[in-house]
Amino acid sequence: MCGLVAAITAVTYYRVPAGKTYNFDDTGLSGAASRLVTYANFPVALIAIAIVWCTVRGPLALLAIALCAVVAVPGVVSQDDLTATWWNVPALIGVLLALRLTWGAPRRRDPPIGRARWWIIGLMALWSVPWMLAASGLYAQDVPLLGHVIRSRQPTPGEPGLASVHLGLHEGLFGLMLVVTGLVLSRRRGLSTALSFYLALMVCYGVAVAANDGWNEQVVKRGWTDSQMPTVLNPKIGLPWLALIVAALAMQRLWFARER
Repeated sequence: MCGLVAAITAVTYYRVPAGKTYNFDDTGLSGAASRLVTYANFPVALIAIAIVWCTVRGPLALLAIALCAVVAVPGVVSQDDLTATWWNVPALIGVLLALRLTWGAPRRRDPPIGRARWWIIGLMALWSVPWMLAASGLYAQDVPLLGHVIRSRQPTPGEPGLASVHLGLHEGLFGLMLVVTGLVLSRRRGLSTALSFYLALMVCYGVAVAANDGWNEQVVKRGWTDSQMPTVLNPKIGLPWLALIVAALAMQRLWFARER
């Protein structure tokens, strides 16, 4: 999943002119490389933590997790400028180390993920169609019929130079990736309580991020309402993150833990 999105990202940011993607002013080889680095930081580093934690043990695994966790430090990935910086190097190294550690990990026979998880993943994937197209460098209006349902190429109210769903990567798509990771890995046998909670937090965080992004683009920008959903994109003390943690605790205790 991460590799597929990375390949699509490289092609899109190579060919889309500078300034046509959100808060990113580069293109060509340097643009593709730069955006891949920040993509490796968010969301791939968060996914890598979960995969390493589920798969391998030892000092190198702890090092990979610690390096990936640097992405949570404020300012390492900024939505105001998605150009890669030296601050992105630790998490990038952590992701590459995680890939090396888990590449040859033995396969395990885990239980099927179940109908409930498939339903959640399917609904999230449907909700994420505009961002899948945007990551590929397309607007919904470029696909027959979809343009009548999805707001995409239309300008953002108050910002005529910005499409409602800009080309390139969206945090809503990252939300889908985090949800898929959390739901699939939560079915593995032998998970610790801490790891189970981390996966539940990934699911709740991914749903909240995708819901916020879609609400803003498909509801607020249509002029149906001025009310924005609370944002949880960046970790900080406040009611939205408190609610997110409570929801993750409830998911872990009432769903993941009871399954085990």
